[in-house]
Amino acid sequence: MTSKPYQLFYWPIPGRAEAARVALSLANLDWEDVLLDSELYASMKSNGELPWGMVPLLKTPEGGLAESIAILRYVGHMCNLTPESAFMAAKVDEFIDGISPHFSILEGTFGIDDINERTKAREALFLPDAKGTKGLKLLEKKIQESPTSWIAGTKEMSIADLMVFTYTFGLFSGNFDGVYASVLSDYQVLLEYHDVMANEPRIKAHYAELPEGSLCWTYQPGAFTN
Repeated sequence: MTSKPYQLFYWPIPGRAEAARVALSLANLDWEDVLLDSELYASMKSNGELPWGMVPLLKTPEGGLAESIAILRYVGHMCNLTPESAFMAAKVDEFIDGISPHFSILEGTFGIDDINERTKAREALFLPDAKGTKGLKLLEKKIQESPTSWIAGTKEMSIADLMVFTYTFGLFSGNFDGVYASVLSDYQVLLEYHDVMANEPRIKAHYAELPEGSLCWTYQPGAFTN
């Protein structure tokens, strides 16, 4: 770790910190992406550095800030991804708060130790009428209801778009047993939204150069073309 004024602590996967990582970069802040291992996490937890015992955690010049959405909202103001209109800012918050419970698709599967059982449990989430399928269909419905290209009906990209884009498509990176990119072939509206986000100039530039084997390949243009 360095003494940079902003330090984001999370596991070395996109997960719930990826939207904040993008926002920190777009805000041009002097920050460090601190990738946790079990030892550092245990140390931070025992030292009381994690307000709720979980990550991500963002250390700022003003103090620590926990919870992924709180962090995203905080940095969102710095990278101009929060609407100036109080009403539209509230609509962005409404969308984030409303959709967040539907992003716990894999909840309950992480404690399954047997890989075959875990894989089957996750595959079942995307069967007709299963939790994963319902979540993706709801997301498509919300995309279609937006009067603009952006998820919360804003004139420009917002933090709601960062959250939806990074979390939804991060699920299909190959990092999770039983969750396959081929699932998305049934969701044309989602794929069209992916195309809009992946080709947004700032997003495209952010993910233009990735290290070999990066789980962030899902955020690049044409990631799911084949």
